[in-house]
Amino acid sequence: MNAQRAAPSETQETQLDQGFQPGGTSSPTIPLGELLHQYQLGLVTIAGNSADAGDRPVQWVHASELNDPTPFLTPRTVLLTTGARFDDSPDQADADDFVARLIDAGVTALGVGIGLHWDRVPMRFVSACDRLGLPLFRVPYDTAFIEIVQTAARLIDAEERARDLWSLEAQRAVSNAALHRDGLGAVVSEAASRLGRWVCITDRSGRIVESAGLDPSATEWLRREARRLVSRGASAARIEDDRGAGARLQTLGRQRSVLGVLAISDDGTPDSADRALLGLVSALATIQLEHRAGIDTAQAALRTGIVRLLVEGETRLAGRLAASTLVRLPDGPIVAARYADSDTSEAFEQDLRSLDAGSAGLFAATLEGTPLLIAEARHLPAIRRLFGAHGVPGGVSERGRLAELDALIQQAERAYEHASAHDGSALVAYVPTLHDGVLSILDASQEAHRRAAMLLAPIRQHDQRHGDRIEEALRVWLTHHGQTSPAASELGIHRHTLKARVQTGATLLQSDFDNPDTRAELWTALRLSAPDQLPGQRTV
Repeated sequence: MNAQRAAPSETQETQLDQGFQPGGTSSPTIPLGELLHQYQLGLVTIAGNSADAGDRPVQWVHASELNDPTPFLTPRTVLLTTGARFDDSPDQADADDFVARLIDAGVTALGVGIGLHWDRVPMRFVSACDRLGLPLFRVPYDTAFIEIVQTAARLIDAEERARDLWSLEAQRAVSNAALHRDGLGAVVSEAASRLGRWVCITDRSGRIVESAGLDPSATEWLRREARRLVSRGASAARIEDDRGAGARLQTLGRQRSVLGVLAISDDGTPDSADRALLGLVSALATIQLEHRAGIDTAQAALRTGIVRLLVEGETRLAGRLAASTLVRLPDGPIVAARYADSDTSEAFEQDLRSLDAGSAGLFAATLEGTPLLIAEARHLPAIRRLFGAHGVPGGVSERGRLAELDALIQQAERAYEHASAHDGSALVAYVPTLHDGVLSILDASQEAHRRAAMLLAPIRQHDQRHGDRIEEALRVWLTHHGQTSPAASELGIHRHTLKARVQTGATLLQSDFDNPDTRAELWTALRLSAPDQLPGQRTV
């Protein structure tokens, strides 16, 4: 049986590869104290009886009379011996060396049978076990080693059956929890309660979607490690923080479509019962995240329809449609965000689906063929991190109400135009004074409009009296930065004719058009006093 057991390092690597999937190679154990307390065996602890000695795990009991049996032992084994291979009076150094090798091999305890080779356990072995911390118990002459082996096997088998029953009951409870309205949260809470450990689910970007029992101080550490696991393309890993606290992580979703990460606190190597339960949690969480994401075509079409209704002011009808499709409309202050498909990558789209899947009050849709995000304002930090992490330019609106969605979308579009024009690589917020510029401030001023009309009055009076087109010539000329040839080509006149009209305008205004301040003032007046421009109407 010993030859079939995997080496410790191989067992650990296999468990990391398998993650939380059922199966594996770890076997159930019993505490040493349970074996020692079997009264019919008559076992008596005589050394190494520390406070935690009774809790040390026992996976098997093995008898050997070799001078060095450690090559044939696995961790968590109780070794039985009569000392037949030892001299009658082994010195202390030999005893110390023997016990040290057992400890290095991961042996749980040493049992010495008396009445065959030794009438009593030599004090050198008692001293070595006491000093080195290895539990040592005496086996009476009437207790056969095979009886201890059979008793341990019976106890381990009973423990395995109990764990199987626990696993079935826990899986049944977790499956029922998945039927609740908040299925994912209920699954996580039930699993944490059954395991007695914290359980957490993050999205691809490390944002915590659901958790139960997680210490808030470990949140940032867990987010970082979840992002690292996804970026490495690994399926599972074991991690430790600075304080030595461990956790086991496993990705959720398909190989090329990772939706998130399942993490649990590490309480030693999980047995088959733990792995079976966590495998179920992993499967249910994947289904829940895929359901939340709504990545199929029908769901995307429904979301687009909901957005169209909201833009058209049909909020009540949109709410009914959303409720029937299990989409919760954002509530309270909301923001809208715009970006372009051409600026994104597959990794960005996967992270966006993950964010969408785990964020109530946020959903992605398409409007007029362009991607659109509508979210409660509380999700704005996560949206910023998403765009910043992938270097995707985008625009986000001011905070507003759902009834103002049309205006918010226009703000997001203007912010995106600004981000694109300036080679942005993150989310740009809409700010009227930033995106509209100085002209928009003047445009809102009645006094600015009045002065612009006064400045252009001589030109307009001239054009009306003589049927000339001086104002049009100046507008096109300034549009082409004072270049005569392209401006004349656009107007369909000879460049000398354009020069004459520009000179006439300078004469009428008594201004020098070579002065940049004069040109700027004239251009501002022309923009504010366009013939089809009403006072207070935006021009930019």
